[in-house]
Amino acid sequence: MTLSVARRYARALADILFAAKLPPTRQRAEVQHIKQQLTDFASLLRQHAALRNVLASPAVAKEEKLALLDRLRKLLGLGELARNFLAVLLDHRRLELLDPALGAFDREVYARLGIVPVEVTTAFTLNPSQKKLLEERLAALTGSDVELRYRESPDILAGVVARIGSTIYDGSLRAQLRRLQQQLTAESG
Repeated sequence: MTLSVARRYARALADILFAAKLPPTRQRAEVQHIKQQLTDFASLLRQHAALRNVLASPAVAKEEKLALLDRLRKLLGLGELARNFLAVLLDHRRLELLDPALGAFDREVYARLGIVPVEVTTAFTLNPSQKKLLEERLAALTGSDVELRYRESPDILAGVVARIGSTIYDGSLRAQLRRLQQQLTAESG
């Protein structure tokens, strides 16, 4: 139930954002901008329990919550759309849905923009030309535009692990060593 409600809020936000019929490049920039603003606000809530409690408390008047939200808007540089979205969540006592709504919003806008998000894990930071080559290969693999999200993990030793939805492409040295070990075990057994 909670996820379906979060998806409705995310869809409504996407509807408003896409109603402007902006050129694709500008649309992507707007999506990134609103996502960043809401992510920053969600991060603030996670870091400050007192703030989260005040905004969630039924004992605090709605007007006081909105006034606090407006002060935070100025401090964080939130745009009007982000502020209004947060105000709707506050008004309906659904602020706890911000994180799931952000995840649903992410999926919704990527689907509308025709972008496939890819989680990329590497053992070390890739240089710009390596990132560009990886992006081109993954775009060719998916047949769509891709947005790569990088993280580092020394556990993979070398190579790349790419996750596209529920499919994992494991080109890490660790996986290659594991396959070699399985081959050797099968041959000796």
